[in-house]
Amino acid sequence: MKKNKKFIIALLSLPCAFIFTFCSAKAFSNSLACNELSSTLQKEISVPYGEFSEYSSADLNLFFPDSELFDDFYVIYSKDNTDVSELGILHASNDENAKKLLEDAQLYIKDNQEQKREFLRNYSPSELEKLNSAEARRFGNYVIFTVADQDEKSKIFQKAEELLKK
Repeated sequence: MKKNKKFIIALLSLPCAFIFTFCSAKAFSNSLACNELSSTLQKEISVPYGEFSEYSSADLNLFFPDSELFDDFYVIYSKDNTDVSELGILHASNDENAKKLLEDAQLYIKDNQEQKREFLRNYSPSELEKLNSAEARRFGNYVIFTVADQDEKSKIFQKAEELLKK
């Protein structure tokens, strides 16, 4: 009898666990254009002379060949070639594409780190910390990646969450 009672309690608690998990998941907006989001987030990055360049579609396709995964993007980088600061915002059309896009962004960061690490070690060692702490995060259907120092990166992700939270 005790076993049956425990089984029934366990069985009844499963729906509650699912409900609490579902309710605690963060919901994010899906309505901001990537360039609008970037105009706010890029204020958190300090770059020499305050100037950024942006990737074109052709540039981005070199780094993110699965371009069908996103329907909007805005990726900027410092114009100063001794500064590795970068901010990328990609918007996927659905949840599955957003998951794949996050993986692609993480791969992009890894490749970027491998390609630039030795150069920076020899010519601009102060930028190594930024490069090593590069990170990508997902906010609903948005994938945001940044190459910035720890403080700037924290501010960017915090601000992104504030702007995108429903």
